[in-house]
Amino acid sequence: MSGMESLSYAARPQVVGKYLGQLLFLLGGFSVPPLLFAAALGDWPHAAGYAVAALALITVGWLLQRLSAADDLQANEALIVVSAIFICAPLAMALPMMTKGMGVLDALFEAVSGITTTGLSTFARIEDKPLSVVFAAAWLQWLGGIGIIVLSFALLVGQSASAKRLTGILAQPQGVWGGTRAYAKVIIRIYVALTVIGIVALWLAGTPWFSAVTLALSAVSTGGFSPFDSSLGGLSATIQTVVILLCLAGAASIPLFYDLWRGRWKDVLQDSELQALLIAGVVVAGVLIVASAAAAGGGQGTWNLIFTAFSAQTTAGFSTMNVGELDPFSKVVLVIAMASGGCVGSSAGGIKLLRLIVMIRLVQLMILKTRLTPRAATEPRIAGRHWADDELVAVLTVAGLFIVVVLLSWLPFLLAGYGPLDALFEVTSATGTVGLSTGITGPALSPWLKALLCLDMLLGRLEILPILVLLAPRTWIGPRRELQSVQEK
Repeated sequence: MSGMESLSYAARPQVVGKYLGQLLFLLGGFSVPPLLFAAALGDWPHAAGYAVAALALITVGWLLQRLSAADDLQANEALIVVSAIFICAPLAMALPMMTKGMGVLDALFEAVSGITTTGLSTFARIEDKPLSVVFAAAWLQWLGGIGIIVLSFALLVGQSASAKRLTGILAQPQGVWGGTRAYAKVIIRIYVALTVIGIVALWLAGTPWFSAVTLALSAVSTGGFSPFDSSLGGLSATIQTVVILLCLAGAASIPLFYDLWRGRWKDVLQDSELQALLIAGVVVAGVLIVASAAAAGGGQGTWNLIFTAFSAQTTAGFSTMNVGELDPFSKVVLVIAMASGGCVGSSAGGIKLLRLIVMIRLVQLMILKTRLTPRAATEPRIAGRHWADDELVAVLTVAGLFIVVVLLSWLPFLLAGYGPLDALFEVTSATGTVGLSTGITGPALSPWLKALLCLDMLLGRLEILPILVLLAPRTWIGPRRELQSVQEK
């Protein structure tokens, strides 16, 4: 370990500050639409809250990005920037919510839930809230799924060899930040197009314009926020189908849409992770239907179960039924679906299906090696490419950390007296950034448990490692590289 430490570099505060400032400045700009919407409705307190938040973000961002720093980013610095923007965003966005009479913790909970695209809420009702609050909640999820996460994720993996599947669609001659901006432009165009298509489709399906906008914003980002108290319960099957198709689009890997645009249909259809997403949704739906039919008291309705299965698998969190009324076996199945999540490079949460595919393939390789001769060599070719040892370690690490976070978060809920299965469902939903609830999350939930769920949502959205890097003392203590522009090959 000492030899490795001698080859490591601590994070440079100036570099972290500069790139964080650029993202804060952009976040301030993204705060303008809910400000304008509130102002158009004459909701001046809410508009003022967003004005203060936007002004603070733009000012701090402008000051930080003027720091003199290197053009290149170390891996630990990129992870710190990603962690910091996801922490700063809900802190800033909680302020406008407090203007509507919400307490600090509840406002922060809603902001964290929105920016992480989770959708859990402490609201007892949503239909009695001002339209400015409803739009802001949907916009925050859209921002979390499309804006901040796209920029942060591109910043993190822009020059990583292991991320070619995500960034290979772009040349990156200008370094990490130049590549990030180009990457973000493509992603935002794709998601704006999906959002517009979703709004029009929902309107044609009979949804009023305002509801169509908020549902589309939440569905494309797999956020799960609904302007209705019953989520999507009681709406027509046509509207529900449009919503779940938008959720599937949001849970699919972003580069697949670029492939579609370029006419590479064969590559899209052969994508193993997209196939896994669709197969998983069908399997979960089938199991729920069988389990519900076998449960005492009869079934829950075939369409409701199909919808719930895909809502859980895409980590969207919309519901057409009370999942708390499901039988224990069905809840366990949904826990597995929420934990596995959607595709890498999407707005979905969870462990991600690609990682599960890799883990399954590794088990197959281990079994294979038991019948090979000692001199036989095997190279892990998974999802169409070879994987280096450090990539495989990273896959196992993220999956392991996810499970550890869920288990550790489960214990306080058990100590508080909640049922074991419902408590496990709730913390998995939070960590997987899903939003489905058995009824535990609400206004009466203990402040400590609300804070714990906030932490779970952040850890799940960031996939845990960036937070650990941010908090590790060695990240900040030690020799630092000189602050000069470096173009690495």
